[in-house]
Amino acid sequence: MFENKEIKEDKKWYGKEIKFEPDSSPEAWNHYKKYYLAKFGEDYNFDKKVYYNHYSACNLRRGYYSKTEQWFNYVNLPLADTSRFNRLYILEKSAKIEKNDNKEYIEPAMRLSGECDFNFNDKKYKLFENIIKTDLDVCKIEYAINKLKKCKEKHHTLVNFSLMQSVGNMQGFKGSNRFDRFDTFVNELSQYYSGLNVNVLSASSDQNKFALVSYLNNSFDDVYDYCKSIYFISSKEFVDKIISQGSMPIITCDDVVRYMNLAEEYWNLKEEYFKH
Repeated sequence: MFENKEIKEDKKWYGKEIKFEPDSSPEAWNHYKKYYLAKFGEDYNFDKKVYYNHYSACNLRRGYYSKTEQWFNYVNLPLADTSRFNRLYILEKSAKIEKNDNKEYIEPAMRLSGECDFNFNDKKYKLFENIIKTDLDVCKIEYAINKLKKCKEKHHTLVNFSLMQSVGNMQGFKGSNRFDRFDTFVNELSQYYSGLNVNVLSASSDQNKFALVSYLNNSFDDVYDYCKSIYFISSKEFVDKIISQGSMPIITCDDVVRYMNLAEEYWNLKEEYFKH
């Protein structure tokens, strides 16, 4: 039985206390495997979660140069800086991993990790709060602030977590929006699948764009299929609502309330899916 809950940052992983990004922590991956295995299990290895950190971030002098003349510049080790947060990934099954000096080195590979859908972290909370307080209606301000507090409580809960392809940096594109807006990201995906623009590729390096295009085009038929497969939203009407609101600005208190209402409706629909 599904129970929505908040995921904390500190976890034990193979006997060590590790700081994880909650959306990519071991506990989050238990949730992802249950609901995403049918979609991605044929191509991605859900049974082996790995760190995917550049060797320099783990205080290693160089990457591993294999006998096949391949550089493995990523390593399955936590970050050396204990104040930073780690992520766990699953790799495509064809990814090459080689062991050397008791360390697992990884070649560049397609990989999935977690992402918070609607961002109501401390920084975004403050941005929304400042907008809300520009309103002249004291009662409306109080109502909106109370709703904002409830949205913040949902930020690191399972209904606000989804998988995202890491190759091609769609996370960076989504986060380039001032509010890291979920609805604007879905709107951009809609425009991509409609052939109107390729903005979702804009944060990718040139060498990764082809891989991201392949993932988007071969894994999903259109924006509705993407939302059904990744966000478990099968209602086309609600997807259209997300797309429509994604083009609207957030300037006033009413705009923030509209966005929070959308988030709450989204979370309710996801929770309903997970419970059935």
